[in-house]
Amino acid sequence: MSTTKNNDIGFSLSSESIAEGHGKFPYIIVRMHYAIYMQMPIHFIPKKMEGLRGIMVNSQFEDQATNFPYLLDIASEYKQSLDAKNNRNHRLCVVLSPDQAYYYEENEIRFSPSIPSGGTLVNGRQEIIAMGNSHFIS
Repeated sequence: MSTTKNNDIGFSLSSESIAEGHGKFPYIIVRMHYAIYMQMPIHFIPKKMEGLRGIMVNSQFEDQATNFPYLLDIASEYKQSLDAKNNRNHRLCVVLSPDQAYYYEENEIRFSPSIPSGGTLVNGRQEIIAMGNSHFIS
């Protein structure tokens, strides 16, 4: 483990997690418990690609701007599925950039220039992929 800039013990995303799609915009963050967040990458791809993890969206356009109209619907569908699966209301956020996020809380969606960071970050398999660091790569 390395020491972060603010002297907290932690570690950033590994090259393996980044290769799976973690840390790249856009992604969904789900607050699982206090200071534990699950990241689900969103991939807009024309065909299935091996090695990627997260939510795969069949699209001929890979750029976020072209696919933006679908992002909130994709997140809403994912939230409904997750809520039904776990029989609870999850706090969820779609993160578009270091200063753009949409939070899903109590049946409303609100924009915020602040995105989740820090805490313990896990992947969809509940494996710890980062701790005490940013949830994205720059």
